[in-house]
Amino acid sequence: MKILTYSIFFAIGLFIVRFLYACNSFQLSEADKNLAKSMEFDEDVLKEVKPYFSNPPEAFHYSLGKTFVDDKWIETDTINVKGIAIYENPPKSSENVLLLKDRLRAKGYSIFLMENNFGIEKRADLVGILKTTDKYKILKIIETDGINHDLENDSLIQIIKKFDSIYDLELIGAGGDWCEFIIHKEPSNYQKFAEEIYEICPDIVDQGTGSVEALAAEMKRTKRLYFWWD
Repeated sequence: MKILTYSIFFAIGLFIVRFLYACNSFQLSEADKNLAKSMEFDEDVLKEVKPYFSNPPEAFHYSLGKTFVDDKWIETDTINVKGIAIYENPPKSSENVLLLKDRLRAKGYSIFLMENNFGIEKRADLVGILKTTDKYKILKIIETDGINHDLENDSLIQIIKKFDSIYDLELIGAGGDWCEFIIHKEPSNYQKFAEEIYEICPDIVDQGTGSVEALAAEMKRTKRLYFWWD
């Protein structure tokens, strides 16, 4: 029993040492420093983020549409603002968002998933980092909408604001036709909540959970609010 206890404490100690090393001792390359300067980012933010990703940080880019040319995806209608984008394979992409979100928010930044490819064709996901903690500003920058359901960006933001005032929503993902939030204040009636969501975003049921009841159960289990318009 003592040996097992010592082993557990040793493993925890090793994790802490590695964690502190990653956060405090990681050195940025000149390319990283130049990127931080051009994007008006604090270098400490890149130092904190970079050890967790398999790929190098890039200048922020998000495409509202892509075309497949010469065996590769080409971005079209690209959004370029001051920020950072990093490719990462799932599930590490989502795990990193959850791991880093609170630390970055304390510094005035937001990290969120922009492209979730669900591992299809082994395509990496795309994570974004912006120097803001305003979820509505992020949705505006990404131009998230449900246009296939006649729901424009401004209208969607007003809907999110309504739900946010009731359920305390935290943005963890946003793309051109989807967004995802952590629900911090649970609904008293998930079934009624799911019915509201279905009216706004029928695709999440019709092409997703299969029923409003299943959507209610999923939201209750995951504490997530997810919109997606096909």
